[in-house]
Amino acid sequence: MDFLRKLTAPGLQVTGYGQGVIHFKCAKALKTNTDIDCQASLPGGVRCELTVNVQGTQDGEYVAKVAGPPQSLTLLEKIFLPGSGASKEQMFYKPNQDDMTRHARTYAVRSREFPDFKGATAELSRAGALVMLTGEVQAGKDVHLEIELDEVATVPVDATVEWCTQRDKKTWIASLNFKPLTPQADAALGQFLETLKHRAPGHPSTLS
Repeated sequence: MDFLRKLTAPGLQVTGYGQGVIHFKCAKALKTNTDIDCQASLPGGVRCELTVNVQGTQDGEYVAKVAGPPQSLTLLEKIFLPGSGASKEQMFYKPNQDDMTRHARTYAVRSREFPDFKGATAELSRAGALVMLTGEVQAGKDVHLEIELDEVATVPVDATVEWCTQRDKKTWIASLNFKPLTPQADAALGQFLETLKHRAPGHPSTLS
């Protein structure tokens, strides 16, 4: 972004991020379905340049897809996604039932197509997931994986890699879009995600 564009770029206060979508506040009125170059403020006083495509508003905030730049996307991943060492009891979820179910606890994902044949979820829904990996997986690649959901079930899923970006020296984040689930997998995953809605932050699993 050149100097003059920086001076006139709207400022964003980013409040949430997941699967390439940010929630933010902005004092200016922004047009929808248009790429907008912005100066973004992230938690902890971190600032970065962002190009976003505004999709609409929700609960008084804007919702937008992040179009770039790659280094800012990596920064969002580092700040908003949970680390792989999060404890079982540390949990948090979005209040809107239509939003992505987010969790500080991770769940094991295994696939022959993944580096070291394994990964861990950072976000999970019936439509897709973000997974943390020990290496890169190619965007556009079709993968078969098994998601281990507590002691409830191991759910087999076929998915396509939407994108993959490096988070730090040892970790990559990949966004997976699930292909149509089998009735059994859809029921198991749906039941699990429904149960997550009723877990209070900081409370362990109540699944039997």
